[in-house]
Formats: sequence, structure tokens, C-alpha cells
Amino acid sequence: MNFLSKEEYVSYVNSLLEDGHWTKDTISNRWDYHYRAIELIRATKVSNSKKILEMGTMGISCVKDSDTIDYDERWDFNGKNPTYLHDARQIPWPIENKKYDVFVALRVFQHLVPTQSEAIKEAFRIAKKVLMVIPEDYDNPILPNAKGITYEDSVGILDGIHPNVYIPMAFGSLFFWDTENPSCLNIKSVMKDIKLFTIETTKNTIPVSKKNNIKVTAKKLIKKVYKKLKR
Repeated sequence: MNFLSKEEYVSYVNSLLEDGHWTKDTISNRWDYHYRAIELIRATKVSNSKKILEMGTMGISCVKDSDTIDYDERWDFNGKNPTYLHDARQIPWPIENKKYDVFVALRVFQHLVPTQSEAIKEAFRIAKKVLMVIPEDYDNPILPNAKGITYEDSVGILDGIHPNVYIPMAFGSLFFWDTENPSCLNIKSVMKDIKLFTIETTKNTIPVSKKNNIKVTAKKLIKKVYKKLKR
């Protein structure tokens, strides 16, 4: 299974800058959450790209040849041809129960008002593992109805289920749930005092060597956390 590389990501984003969705000063922060998402997907050991469903990719899928879901009203990009052409606010989604091993949505669910709660439950219905990056505080004058989803919101929507992995970041929080091994541990309290820097920022301030490679360290840490939480 092949994953998106940073070089591919930067090249593609640079080609879209005039679209207004990305700007030069946000490339690093956006790559940060893509990178973390990719490493978590890799840690699940899924080997078939068709067992991964990505929503609202804007043409930048974390996994090459994964299935995708999009709708036709907004967010157009070259080559847009989703596996499912469907507005995720329309419930239920046209996907059978647990068809996918991993569902991925990076900065999408803030747009799914007024059916955010129902859409999160649909993600749990159709996939064994759910990975989302969601701004917890979101204000966009172009999309006045959009709103963020907080840690507490997600736990309430899921009737007390906590994420297995939770990482607050510059562009939103990363939530990862394993529906086959649900967690009741409130990890927001564990993470609240941890200062998290982007991969790019850390790499620029710490000399990189074989012994001190931030990417290798981050990868090992994410895999270790996932492995422990899976027990």
C-alpha cells in the first residue's frame, strides 16, 4: 500500500494556492496533520487500499487508490471522481455496515451541520476504525453555519466513548477511534499540559541525525501509543 509523501503533498498544494483553500503560510501545519494521519493508518497494518475510505480529500488522499466520498456542490478539484458521490449530511450513507477497515476525514466534519452527530455515527457504522481531524473552534464567514466539534462534544455524541488517540494541533484535533476496542479513558486530561509542535517546526529547531530524527521518533511514538491502547 502506498502513502502520500511530503514532496507530493507540497507539489500538489502549491498548484492549488490560487484556489484559496490553502495558503503558503499554512502548508507546514496542514502537512503536520496529514503526516500524523498517515502514520496512524500505517500503524493499523491495513494492507488493502480499498479497505480505506477517505472523505473530502480535495484530491490529496493519504493512501493512494483508496476509496473516496465527496459531493458535487463544493470543493471541486482536477480529476474529481469519488467512489461515492454523496452529501455526507444525507443520512444514511450508501455504504454497508463495517465495509471499511479505516475511515478518514481531515477537516471535513465542521462542515456537516446540521447532521454532525448523525454523520459521526455513520462513520462508526461503516468502518472499524475512524480517524478525523476536526477543529474544536471554527469560525468561517464564508460558511457561517459550520462549527467545530470539541472533545466533550464527541464523547456526548458517542454516548461516553472516548477516542483511543487524541492529539490537539494547530489546525484542529486528531481523533482516532477503534470501534472494536472502544475506550473509556479521558485522554484529554492526559494531553492538556503537553506542548505539541508541528513536525516542521520541530525539525527546524532540532538537528536531525540518525540518532535524533524527529520523523522516526514521531512514527515510533504514534505506533507505540496505538499498540498500548489496543491492548
